[in-house]
This record gives sequence, C-alpha cells and structure tokens, in this order.
Amino acid sequence: MGTVREATFDVLRRHGLNTIFANPGSTEVSLLTGLPDDLRFVLALHEGSVVGMATGFALGREAPALAVLHTTAGLGNAVGAIATARVNRAPLVILVGQQDRRHLALEPFLAGRLAGLAGDYPVRVDQPVRPQDVPGAVARACHEAVTGRGPVLVVVPMDDWDAEWAEDVVAAPTRVVRPAGVADADLAPLVTLLSGARAPAIVSGAGADWGSLVTLAERLGCPVFQESFGGRAGFPQDHPQYAGVLPADRARLRAVLGAYDVVLAVGAPVFRQYPYVPGPLVAPGTTVVVITDDPSEAHRSAADLAYLASPAALCTRLSALLPAPVPPDAASVVEGSAPAIGADGARPSAR
Repeated sequence: MGTVREATFDVLRRHGLNTIFANPGSTEVSLLTGLPDDLRFVLALHEGSVVGMATGFALGREAPALAVLHTTAGLGNAVGAIATARVNRAPLVILVGQQDRRHLALEPFLAGRLAGLAGDYPVRVDQPVRPQDVPGAVARACHEAVTGRGPVLVVVPMDDWDAEWAEDVVAAPTRVVRPAGVADADLAPLVTLLSGARAPAIVSGAGADWGSLVTLAERLGCPVFQESFGGRAGFPQDHPQYAGVLPADRARLRAVLGAYDVVLAVGAPVFRQYPYVPGPLVAPGTTVVVITDDPSEAHRSAADLAYLASPAALCTRLSALLPAPVPPDAASVVEGSAPAIGADGARPSAR
C-alpha cells in the first residue's frame, strides 16, 4: 500500500522523466515537497520558461520531458510556450495543479477551469476521474505525447497525491512500439515471446483482419476468443479454433485466460469490461500483447507490449517469422494421458 504520488513517481522513472521543470504554486506543494533524490527539480521564474526548457530538453533527447504548472495562472502564462511546443512537435507531459477535489464543486480560490484553457494546442487533456487514475493518466500521457508529437496536459487536484494507492491495473501499456512499417527487427520481441509460449491465445476485435488472423491462429494452433462488446466479429465463428466471447468482468476473465501464458489481443483493447470488479485483468504469469492501429486503443490498454501498426500487415509477417508447429512425438506421449483443458474448455496448444 502506497500513495498516488509514489505510484506516479514510479511511472516517471519507468519512462525516464527524472527531471521536473516547474514554477510551482500551492496546488503543487503536495507533489513536490520532499522529492526523492533521484528526481531532479529545475526551477524557472515564469511558466513560459518552464515549458521552453522542457521543450528544448525533449527535442534534445528525442523523448518526452516533464513540466509542472500551477493552476489557472500558471497554465495561462504557459499557453504561448505550449503552442510553440506543439508547432515544434515536442513531446511534453505537463502536470497542471488543481484545487482540492473535495470542494471543487464550490469553486474555491485557485479552482481552475483548465480543460480548455490551452485551446487546441495540447494533443490531449486528461482530468482523471479518481485519484487512483492519476498514475495511469501520466503513463498514458507519455505515450500520447510521443504518438501525437506534442504536449499532453494532466490536471491533478492537490489532494490526489496523498490518496492511497492499492490498485492492480494501470490504464496504459508499459511499452509502445511504433514501427513505421512492420520490420522484422520490430517484431523480434514478439516472435521470441510466442516461440517460447507454452499455451498462447488470441483475442480478436473489430480492428482485426480475418484472413491474416486465421493464418496466424493456425500457425500458433491456439484458441481465438472474441472481445466482449465487440463492434463486429474479428474472427470467423465457425472456425474450429474459435473459443467464444470473453467475459466482461475481471474475475471470470482471469479464470478464462488463466490457462494461457501469452495472450495476443489483435484489433481489440485490453480488455473491454462492463461491471467493475477489483483485481488484475489476468493472473500472474500471463503476458499480454496488443496489436492495433488505433493510438487511443493502444495507449489505454493494460498490456506488457503494444504494437501500434496495421494488424493485417503485422499478423501476416508474424506468421511468416514464427517457426512451424512441431508435431507431437508419439513416443513421448504417455498412454492414456490427455491434454490439459483451460478454464474456458479449450485445450492450450502444445508447442
């Protein structure tokens, strides 16, 4: 059990955002007081300078940079520099302070109407619904800033930082791969993962291409599930490897996917749900990969690896790179034994 602040610091470290450019005010004190030694604080005396330094840092590193701004006055002063960052295609993550969430409804002093203050210059503005959504919003902002090639704002009420963090899911992938094409080198991590999988499975969605996905599924010899609440079928439901529709709550989802060590979501988010149930989406030991050409879908998916690319092109090339299935050695099969059956009733593939 920790705090939202500590969980967010872990996100910043993971994405290399160890330098904080800021001209803070009272709404940022709870974030910045007693910073860990591994986070560097750079003070500027005007918000234009804050964003200007962060912009230069981002462009020089060719990676996102972090800025922290005070509520209305701070963000307002920074709008010109944010517009410049957008024009210069600088990936910025900008945390904007907000008044205490517990009395925002009363519009206390320093409460800001922040969502539209910078106009259309941010590539995204996020106002997390709960304190516990802040780490995921910051992680997603890191991805959005790179994909959108511009500044992303995350508005955080000052009391959120001290809220308890005991969550299982961060609504953003750990890593996003953005190949301009589908190069073999980009696919190498996925080829290695699937080649060593004991029991892979596929989850198909509306963004999947039937022909290439059928080829991949047959190459892997694995079951294919339909995403819950899918807009359209992502895989032929009369195919012998079709395994049904995924359940829409976390407990049953974990049970269904518990038999598989690698789950590949193709043209589908990870994973669409309806009733809230606490706990992780998948059991420990299950690696989740998402393949989608929808940046929003990639960035909000709680996956270990995300590919932002054409699902058809990626699946086609992936099928060619994977080793052919090895036929079972009859001499090694114990007489009377039967393959294990997963919680969904499908047999994991023998690889």
